[in-house]
Amino acid sequence: MSDWTWEYSPDAAHVVGGLAPEQRAEVDALAQRIADAVAVRRIGTPFDEQETASHLKTYGEGPLLLWYQEYYRFDVVLVVRVQHLGATTGPPAGGG
Repeated sequence: MSDWTWEYSPDAAHVVGGLAPEQRAEVDALAQRIADAVAVRRIGTPFDEQETASHLKTYGEGPLLLWYQEYYRFDVVLVVRVQHLGATTGPPAGGG
């Protein structure tokens, strides 16, 4: 079995840049669990040149929603978008 990894695409600043450190840790943990699940599901599945990546997939758990792709050529899950329901979207109310 290969060890699947995960990464942000295009990078962390674009995907989780506005999240608090504890929220980003939640995203990181969920992304790792997704990569582990893909690794188990792909055991014994040979790489097919015609199928280099999955379609965009979505997975939600608790306050998180992740959009990702499975990139079979390099055994990596690419996290392309995150929505955290606990994230603030603007300045605090009553500022001033």
